[in-house]
Amino acid sequence: MNIFVTGTDTDVGKTTIAAWICQHIDATYWKPIQTGNTWDSESVKSLSPRTKIIGEVYRLSAPLSPYDAAAIDNISIDEELLKRQVGNTVIEGAGGVLVPIKLGFYMVDLIKVCNAKVIVVAKSKLGVINHLLMTVETLQIRKIDILGIIINGHMEENIKRTIELFSKTKILANIPYDNDLRSMLRSIRIPSEISEIFR
Repeated sequence: MNIFVTGTDTDVGKTTIAAWICQHIDATYWKPIQTGNTWDSESVKSLSPRTKIIGEVYRLSAPLSPYDAAAIDNISIDEELLKRQVGNTVIEGAGGVLVPIKLGFYMVDLIKVCNAKVIVVAKSKLGVINHLLMTVETLQIRKIDILGIIINGHMEENIKRTIELFSKTKILANIPYDNDLRSMLRSIRIPSEISEIFR
């Protein structure tokens, strides 16, 4: 089984959460499509040095959606190349669930291709409830199995209760901000909902 780490947006902490899971569980990491000039696989390797990394299928230079970045690089993304058979793998998406990869093929379609259960990552900020509810509803409409939600940054308990009530999805963890990210991630236990996937 695989876990697909998606987010409500870009820059919400998907890579941090992927590294956190890999740090505690014997799982492989794979980011099928990387856009921009920083490599998330290198960040995961830095935070979780023992993790096996599968190389990206596409490395696109512009920090845009895969569709737009591929157009700039004059590349046509072949979705068949993304249908790699992997197991016990933490797969990280690019951006949110409706980020376009190619015409008629979105990040949510890649999730289905990967036969994965989903963790939705969100940053604690104004607007997070709306972004989370839209993301969860998109996944639910497509009958994709959601393991739960992980929040990056402090969030008040009443806001967590609101999110769980309206999304009908459990918040698995609330990860605080910390300058010593590697030590902090090592000290926070993985919820059983995640660890049981790789047993």
